[in-house]
Formats: sequence, C-alpha cells, structure tokens
Amino acid sequence: RRVRGVRGESDVTVLLMTSHFESLAPNGKERVSQLDQVLQRMYSGSSCALFGGDTNLRDKEYAQRSPNYPVQDVWEVCGEAPATRYTWDMSQNTNLRESAPSNKARLRFDRLLLRGEGKIVPVSFELIGKEKLLSCDMFPSDHWGVLATFQIN
Repeated sequence: RRVRGVRGESDVTVLLMTSHFESLAPNGKERVSQLDQVLQRMYSGSSCALFGGDTNLRDKEYAQRSPNYPVQDVWEVCGEAPATRYTWDMSQNTNLRESAPSNKARLRFDRLLLRGEGKIVPVSFELIGKEKLLSCDMFPSDHWGVLATFQIN
C-alpha cells in the first residue's frame, strides 16, 4: 500500500496525507514500517503536514515509531477524552456482529498525526458516524469517523 499526499497553498503550506495500513494483528511489523514511511514523508517538504488514516496500529506498535520525526497525535493534544479514544469499538458498533458475534474489541486504529510547527494547532477532536443509517440499519463503517478542527496561525 502506498502513501498518498496532496499539497495545498494558502498562507501556510500544508502537506495532507492519508493511507490505510495493513490490517490484522500479525502484521504489526509492517504497520510500524508504514508509519515510519509516513513520518519520513511528513518531514520531506513543507514545514507543516497532517496525516490521517486507518493505521490499524496497536498502541504498542505506535510506541515503536522513530523518534527522529516528532509529531503530535491530535487526539492526545485535544485532551485524550475517553469518549473519543476508540475509533474501532465493537462493543458499540454492530456492523461486524454477524461475522464475529463475541468480538467486543475497542482500539484506536484511526489517527491524525500533525507536524504543525506552531502554525497549525489542534483545537478539537470528535468521533462521527455513530448513528445507524435508516436505509440499512447499519453504521456507515465498522470504524467511527474522525473530525478535528485546527487553528491556523
């Protein structure tokens, strides 16, 4: 899987990036490698970069990231609210209930990582998509969506 980036111009140049990292628990080593590639790319150009995606990272894997590329985890900067911690929450999200009825896992797979250099400051972080669609009685995804706001200095 490749990292995709988009460049946008304003008073502050920001590299916007997204990716979907390898799934399933046994692929932790590959996910750490993918994270390191993302972090390197975040430092390869403009002074500001924002990455958001389904990283499938477990917390212990995220802790293995390279210290050479410091970034802010937007959820952490915004106060680490317990109500917004788990983006993959099988105790509430029933989309996979038929295929895995006993799975009640709660993990923070989806992350927003920021290299803001003081020019971009996270203001809020919330989860969206937590209401079932009336047309099918399912959630939009098996992951909650992430919505964040930022202050541009």
